[in-house]
This record gives sequence, structure tokens and C-alpha cells, in this order.
Amino acid sequence: MISYRGIEAVDCFGMQPAVEPDLGLCVYLKPNRFRGTERKCFIRALHVQGSFIFTKDDYDMDFLQQSASAWKELTEYRYIFTYGYRQKLYPVSLTFSPKDYPHLAGFRYMKDISLPNYSSTKVVDRIMDGKILNGAIQKAALYTEMIEPRLKALIHLKNSLDNDFTLYSYMPHMYPFPTSIKADYLISSHIGIDSFIFVIQADAQENSKHDFLCCSAFQQGTRNYEANQRSRILMKKERIHLPSNTSTLLLDKLALQKL
Repeated sequence: MISYRGIEAVDCFGMQPAVEPDLGLCVYLKPNRFRGTERKCFIRALHVQGSFIFTKDDYDMDFLQQSASAWKELTEYRYIFTYGYRQKLYPVSLTFSPKDYPHLAGFRYMKDISLPNYSSTKVVDRIMDGKILNGAIQKAALYTEMIEPRLKALIHLKNSLDNDFTLYSYMPHMYPFPTSIKADYLISSHIGIDSFIFVIQADAQENSKHDFLCCSAFQQGTRNYEANQRSRILMKKERIHLPSNTSTLLLDKLALQKL
């Protein structure tokens, strides 16, 4: 076990943690500190009217491969969301790491099946190489309830972030139901699929206070995680392609205010 901001983190192929009712959400939601022992496909999609249209080759890819490919693409990007609250601006810098994928994809709910023992940083590549197969993880007893909704959310994650969404300051005590999800912000997207994306501050010892990680994402089930949450007004949304250091403005209300 590794202590991480007061919350224990489990290896993606390790012990079965306590789960959240409804979607079996893990209590341990600091995904970027996992430790373990150690057919390339790309999603080609057209963004048309706020949703993806997949080609025939994309349909030949299963949920596991699609989610791994989508996450690998996201690791090349940083998103910076700036919201306004009480006449102040607050930036949220969101990045993605290969080692976070097993946590977000729900590998901890595959305790009852046998999988190759790769390190967290290698899982995405091993899926795309065909070393971890969708047919294998579908044998997990919790696949339909807890794993598939996560894979679907990861497949649509970039589309969700690129398009309109609602940002909330996450206040779990305001829910009409109990929850053990630990996060700082909630992103609610209704593009492609209805999904919830939870964002948590990165380790303060290694990153600035504005650096955040995606700690959970799943397709909406019976619970409405928007309930009683306080939305924040997005003023600017920027996507940075890290390898080329190029920036794309997805929203800029701040520029409009200066006119």
C-alpha cells in the first residue's frame, strides 16, 4: 500500500477495495500513484454536431481497445479550464498519465479473473498490442456493472472535454445519497453519452496547486451526481498539445469581455 494525501492506493491488479453502491466506485481515488510489477489501433472519428461518428474499423475495435487508444491520445494533451467565482479566476490544469489508465478503466474490479501482470504504465500499450483482451475482462463478474461504464466514459472523454460541459465544485455532503468518491471538481458531460468525470488535485509535493488529475469517469447510471452541486462559470478553455507545444482555444469569454 502507498499512502497518498491520506488515502491509500492499491495496485491495479491488487486487493479488491470497498466499492461505491450503484457503480462500485473505488474509495481510493488517487490514481497517479499506482505501483505494480511490469494491435495497435487508433480511433478515427469525425466530430459531427457534438458526437462521434466511428468508421467500420472503429467498430471492429472492442471497448477495451477503444478506451486504451483514447487514453493514449489524451496523454499528449493538457487542458486548462479557467472559471470565475466571486470576481476571481481559478485555473484547473488537467493532465493524463499512462499509469492512471488501469484505475480509471476499473482493473481493480477484475480480481476474480487472471490477467498478465504488467505494470500500470505498460497496460495501455499491452492492450493495444493484443496482450490483454476484451474477451478476457468480460469474464469478470463485475464487468457490466462496474467496468463497462468506465470504458465507455474513457472512449468519449476527449470529446466530452472538447465540447460543452458543466463544471461543479464537488460537494459530496450535498448529495441525497451516501458516496465515498474523493474529488475536488465534477465535470458533467452530455455529449455522445451522459457521463461524470471527477477531478482531483495532484500530489501537492510534486505539482503546483493548479495541477489536477482525472480520478474517476463513468457513464451515468441510476444516480445523478449533479444533484445539489454548485456549478462554476467557465471563462476560458484551452487544449495544449504537449509534443508540439501548440494551443487550441476551445472557449474564451475573457477575450470577449475585453472588447
